[in-house]
Amino acid sequence: MFKKSISALSIFALALFVASCGDDDNPVDSEQEEHAEAVGLIVRDSGEEIVRVESGQVTGEIEVGHGKETALLSVRFIAEDGDLFTPDEDEEYALDWEIADESIAEVEHHAEDGAWAFHIIGLEEGETTIRIKINHEGHADFVSPEIEIHVSEDGPGEEHEEHDDEG
Repeated sequence: MFKKSISALSIFALALFVASCGDDDNPVDSEQEEHAEAVGLIVRDSGEEIVRVESGQVTGEIEVGHGKETALLSVRFIAEDGDLFTPDEDEEYALDWEIADESIAEVEHHAEDGAWAFHIIGLEEGETTIRIKINHEGHADFVSPEIEIHVSEDGPGEEHEEHDDEG
């Protein structure tokens, strides 16, 4: 008797769930058109891939010298089908980031460099990490795993000059 009650209750709950999920109400279906569906990313330095995040694994790192800035780093996101893309700025997508130790390195982002490009500035010798994000209307649609940043005295980059248009 107890098993029949649980079975009937399970079937009833499943029927309610299925009935309540019409095509117009399904948040997964309706949001797929509105969200950037990234499963990974690549970071390029002067066109050369230096970091790849795919299947949750990070290969590569960002290197910069103390008091220097990297060349322009560009980000391309990886879609489920493997294609590379950048989200549409008109849909209110924006690049965002989080650096674990901002005393070691910081991001410099200039509007004239494009929405999906940035520089890393080496502030102090050491190691830290960055998480790269796709923000959309106040929340992150994608957050990368931690990507290593190494700042060394004789690391690569150009001498850093202050810019007034950080953003």
